[in-house]
Amino acid sequence: MAALGRQVSDWHRLIPRAWAHVARQTPLGAQKRTSASLSWQLATAANGGGRRTVSSVEPKKYVRDPLEEQRTPVARGFLEREKVISALLDMGFRDIQANELLTMWPSVPPQQVLDIVSELILLGLNPEPVYVAVKKSPELLRLPVMQMRKRCSYLRKLGLGEGKLKTVLLCCPEIFSMPQRDIGGTVGALREKCLFTAQQVTKILHRCPYVLQEDPGELEYKFQFSCR
Repeated sequence: MAALGRQVSDWHRLIPRAWAHVARQTPLGAQKRTSASLSWQLATAANGGGRRTVSSVEPKKYVRDPLEEQRTPVARGFLEREKVISALLDMGFRDIQANELLTMWPSVPPQQVLDIVSELILLGLNPEPVYVAVKKSPELLRLPVMQMRKRCSYLRKLGLGEGKLKTVLLCCPEIFSMPQRDIGGTVGALREKCLFTAQQVTKILHRCPYVLQEDPGELEYKFQFSCR
């Protein structure tokens, strides 16, 4: 009986100390709930439940900040943009040109801008005419990359690579977006009806790219009239 009295006395002295410790680490609004919980735990232990280890503050669960998830795509976009700008600068574009290329058609991803510009550079064009042409016809940036690659390959077969495409690109940038059958129709008319050689056709396309906008059926008469 005496031992039980000493145990109860010990728990009564423990309650104020435990509560003071909790009060220092618990927000004011949660102290009432914590007090009730602590009192119940101490009372349970005093009534025969034995000594229990009481945790004054339970570890907080990590809650994912929704703003962090929203910032992540923005951060990825920023890094992609900086990477593309760096690549454009390495190609020879000026800083202002590189930034303008990425804003000419905002809905086009930076990587696609880099792919389109790279294909034009591979044709033998310098950065300056590429920048001027894209600024004149920003819809070039919206072309599928695969279509641009196939068109560049086709133009090389016509002999319009190695820097000869500069005049064509500046005067008729539509050569990259117009249907290939239209280009083929013009080339076919120049070869079959006007009887120009492949080398002559290349020179015509190089020096007079506007011929691509003409009706192939009328080219024979126009060249005959010009040769009189």
